[in-house]
Amino acid sequence: MAPLTRRVVRTAAFAAITLAASWSTAHAQARPADTIRALVEAGRSFEAWPLCEAADRVAEPQLDLWCGIAAVDLGRAPEGVVALERYVLRHPADARGRLELARAYFDAGDDIGARRAFDAVLATDPPPAVRTSIGRYLEAIDAREAQIRPGVRGWIELGGGYDSNVNAGVQQASIALPVLGSVTVADFGVEQEAGFGWLAGKVDVHYPVAPGVTLYGGLAGSGQFNAGASEFDIAQGAALLGASWQRGAHTIYGTYAHGELLVGGDRYRYSDGLAVEWRYLANELVTGSITPQYARIAFPGVNEARGSDFYALSLAARRVWRSLWQPVLNLSAVGAREDNRYDLDYLSRDVYGATADLTLSPRPAWALNGAFTFQRSDYRAPMPLLGLDRVDDYYGASLAALYFFTRSLTGRIEAQFTRNDSNIALYQYDRLVVGAKLRYDFP
Repeated sequence: MAPLTRRVVRTAAFAAITLAASWSTAHAQARPADTIRALVEAGRSFEAWPLCEAADRVAEPQLDLWCGIAAVDLGRAPEGVVALERYVLRHPADARGRLELARAYFDAGDDIGARRAFDAVLATDPPPAVRTSIGRYLEAIDAREAQIRPGVRGWIELGGGYDSNVNAGVQQASIALPVLGSVTVADFGVEQEAGFGWLAGKVDVHYPVAPGVTLYGGLAGSGQFNAGASEFDIAQGAALLGASWQRGAHTIYGTYAHGELLVGGDRYRYSDGLAVEWRYLANELVTGSITPQYARIAFPGVNEARGSDFYALSLAARRVWRSLWQPVLNLSAVGAREDNRYDLDYLSRDVYGATADLTLSPRPAWALNGAFTFQRSDYRAPMPLLGLDRVDDYYGASLAALYFFTRSLTGRIEAQFTRNDSNIALYQYDRLVVGAKLRYDFP
């Protein structure tokens, strides 16, 4: 290669290396801000936070937004508040910044600041998904404020519908049973359909007595009143009294409850129970709970021998997403044991089950709900005359659409299908209930 050619190649190579190095340096300088934003928006705040600690936020003031969000996501709400306040001062018209600042106030426990900031965002007429999300935060603020000042809350619900099997009866009168063979079930044990009216309500009273300690009580009741089948009307009520203790993310509830069940206007069953619930608030999106409980169940008159002691342990979790349609998922599982107090072991059983419940909010005033539940009951001794241990599998599925006329007034259309499978045909049934209800919450 000629000397001139070599010099040209060396010069071109040096220029290329210099340009590449300059581009790399500029790209590296821009990369932290872009990377932090991408990580935060992808829900990876844990990875973004070390970059925030190393970044120059004076040179990149936009980082106050993304690093403030990351701090809140990681449970460092006070740091998030400082960063987001600084950002909002520079960009007062940025609705995203104001919304994230409101969330930071909420996580920091500043309910007054959070409510003021959320109201300011609502005043800008944000998109439906944002309004729905803010509504949930405001409900959570209401619940927290209820822990520090006395109050009364409640609701009443009216409705009606159609029930394909008001008495949970068998599908046809002629069934086959072990040992006995073919038998005919009396009319009251064969399924009967009916239209019905519905009435339900609840009142709760809470009274804080010390920081983190609240006394509470309440009354609740519901009734289904069947047209042309009043002997199968169902009415139930409960009274409860308890206390809660809250510290940080942990809350413990201790509750006594008395329940009554009436069938056809006559007292059928009553119970007294105790429950202790430990609830953990991981953040505003995730909660979990564990609840051991005991109930003494009694029956009056000729059914007295059905009395039992019921022991249960339940687990529950709730997860909220801030994505499209604002999904809310509730999961629960239960294991229980029911012991007959009169040594009738064919009435004693082991129970376990699970429930999943999902709510979506496609529009601010609309919500859709779907739920599924399964429960197995294993009875511990053979049924008299039949020589067979009873095993039941209960399935339930429901769909509902809700419309929020106002924050206090809600309409609901729902359909529920249940099926009880049993190895003894006498206890097997299907049931479909459809209805429409109107609920008013107060205050």
